[in-house]
Formats: sequence, structure tokens, C-alpha cells
Amino acid sequence: MWKNTINAYRKMDRNIWIRFIGESINGIAMMMLMPFFALYMKDKVDHFWQIGIVMAMGPLAGVLGSLIGGRLADKYGRKPVMIVSMLGNGLVMTGFIFFEGFVPFLILSWLFGLFNSLFHPAASAMVADVTDEAGRTEAFGLLRMGHNIGAAIGPLLGASIVILSKTAVFIIGASTIFVYTIIVAVFITETLPKKGANIHQKEDRSVDEELPSIFAVLFKDKILFLFIITGIVFSMGFSQTEGMLPLHFDQQMTHLSPAQNPYPYLMAFNGTLVVVFQFAISRWASTRELGKVMLYGSLFFGFGLIAVGWLPLVFHDYEASFWTVLAVLLVIYGLYTLGEMLLSPVQMTFVANISPEHLRGTYMGAASLQWIAGGAIGPILAGFLMDEKLGHMLLTVLGAGCLIAGFIYLSLDRWASEAKDKMKGSKKESAESV
Repeated sequence: MWKNTINAYRKMDRNIWIRFIGESINGIAMMMLMPFFALYMKDKVDHFWQIGIVMAMGPLAGVLGSLIGGRLADKYGRKPVMIVSMLGNGLVMTGFIFFEGFVPFLILSWLFGLFNSLFHPAASAMVADVTDEAGRTEAFGLLRMGHNIGAAIGPLLGASIVILSKTAVFIIGASTIFVYTIIVAVFITETLPKKGANIHQKEDRSVDEELPSIFAVLFKDKILFLFIITGIVFSMGFSQTEGMLPLHFDQQMTHLSPAQNPYPYLMAFNGTLVVVFQFAISRWASTRELGKVMLYGSLFFGFGLIAVGWLPLVFHDYEASFWTVLAVLLVIYGLYTLGEMLLSPVQMTFVANISPEHLRGTYMGAASLQWIAGGAIGPILAGFLMDEKLGHMLLTVLGAGCLIAGFIYLSLDRWASEAKDKMKGSKKESAESV
């Protein structure tokens, strides 16, 4: 297995490896901040719902970024959009050093979400440009592994630094984003597919005709539309585990001290598992039906959400020790992470496979709407429910939704395969008739 894995590594395009290095560097800095951001804001605002709204502003701004980011990547290229996105993110991260309070946090979060949403459609389209269908899941898995090198190191490093200076975490985060920007600007090569020879027949057509809007794509491609609607429940789940979960732990397990909040250790464990196992799991998944892989991932993911929702209440009732809490949650988070590793790269592969070559950026931008919608709705709901100490109910509903969504994914993959086979049959008949 390892021999095949090493061979697959060697075949990866140069751009993939450059982004892997950048994702690793950037991931360390971002994951230094993420586990403590919600807890940091708790001391700056008056209510949990304000934290939820601040964390939702980024995804809301991301709607605009996704509407234009994919189209810009298809029109001007992947590389310039990625550079502008990261440069903006670095400047916004610097802003958190100088401003604080509910309104400034709202503005900064909105700007961060806008610039961040420009990056992903372009970056994902770049991966699709340099891979074939067989290698895409592995490529997306490798990049995810790079990000989770940061997830394995960042939380524990952040826990050490934040004790000395919270400002230092933002300074390091902004600095690494600027470093990643330089890496992309200097070493990444543009991958935007060149227009075909028949473009001369279309010179009189406008850009809008050649590159339809995201809404036009969603209206035309029902499979993509249903895929996005289904994925919202997962993005709402991610918004809890990657943002609001430390508040849930802090609120429900009052018998533990703030320093004993298990969240940073769970994030580090999550990142370590992804670093060690993601590529092997992606290779395994690349030889299976995408729908079945997404179903398996959904079941593990959904169970994990339900468990982390209710277990803190049980731990509090029995006044479980920190080590008992940590041991049990590590097992649960291991299952949750397995679901995450199965789902994430395969979801991107599914979108890449159903997208036309000249619309890959647009399709990736459309697909990111699921993360934007869930990332906006999830924190707001969690904020209001946590004010009533009902965060576990939201996690339960989301977990059950993920279990159901897995079977929808299975059907969508079958419909996509049938549509692809039908299209091939039509092309064959046309060729034979000629």
C-alpha cells in the first residue's frame, strides 16, 4: 500500500505540492487562532448570540465572494484571484490586533469571509485543472492533509502562546498568510484551460454568454443544486465543531476549569489523524463509488455530532474527571474525523466530475455556497440556543440530518452516473450518424 502511495505522491502536479506546503504553513497559524476565537470574543461581548452573529458574518459575506470568485477565476485565471484573496485576508487579520468590540468584529469578520470565499473556488478549480478523475480525490486529500498538519500542531501551539499574549496569535496568523501569498505569487503556475480553436466562432458573444452566473448554473444543473442543499447540514455541523463547540463544552462542563476545556486537544487529535490517514483513505475512496463513500462518511459524521452534543451533559452530571472526559471524547472524535476524512475530498471530487471544463471555477464557487449558508446559519442558531443552554439540541438535529443526507448523496451519485452514461450514448449515436 505504501509503495502505491509513494508513487501517487510522485505523480502529483507541481502546483499541488506547492499548495500543500502553503496549506501546511497557513494551517498552523489559522488553527492556533480557531480554538480560542469564540472564547476570546466571549470576554468582549455581552451575549452568546452576538458571538454567533459575528461568526456568521464571514459566511454571509462569502455569498458575494462565491458569486464572483468562480467567474473571476474562469475569466482572469486561478492565480490572480488566489493572490488577491490571501492578501486581503492578511490585512483583515492584522485588523483584529487594533480593533475590538461587537461592531468592529462584525466588520472584520465580513471582510475576512469575503476575501476567504474568493480563494476556494479558484484553488479548487486549479486542482481540477491538473488532475484527471482518477487522481482528484487523492489530490484533494493531500491538500486536506496539509491543512491538518496545521490542525495537529496549531491548537497546542496556540494554547501555549495565548497564555502569554493573545495579540501574538493574530500577528503570527497574519504573517503566515502573507508568506503563503508570496509562495503562490512566486511559485504557482497558471492552470486556466486555454480556449479551444472554435473560440473564433464565438468572438461576437459576450463574456456573460460564455460564462453563465452561478444562479444560471444552479437552475440548469439540478444534481448540483440538490448536492448543495444537502451539504448545508454538514456545513452547519462543521460550524459547530470548528467554532462554537468550545463554548458548548465551557457552558455544560462547569465542573472543569477553563484550562481543562478539551477542545484544543480534540482539534490536535483530529489534525493528527488526518495527517496520518487522509491520503490512504483518499486512495481507498478513489476506487469506490463516490455515493457509497459519502454515505459511510455521513454516518460517522452524524453520530459524532450527536455524541459531542450529549456527552458533556453526562460528564457534568457524574462530575467526570478531566482525563475521563478527554479519553471518551477522543474516541468519539476519532469516529467523527473518520467521517470527515471520507466526506471532504470526495465531495470536491463529485463537483469536479460533474462540472464542464470551462465552468470549473463557477461550479466550485456554486458548491461553496453550501459552506457559506451553513456557516452563517449554524453559529446564529447556536448562539441563541446556547443563551438557553440548548446547544446539545442543535447538535442532535444536525447529526440526524447528516444521517439522512448520506442516503441522498447515494442517490445523487447514481443520478450523475446515469446522466453521464446517457450523454456518452448520445455522443456515440451522433458520431455514428455522421
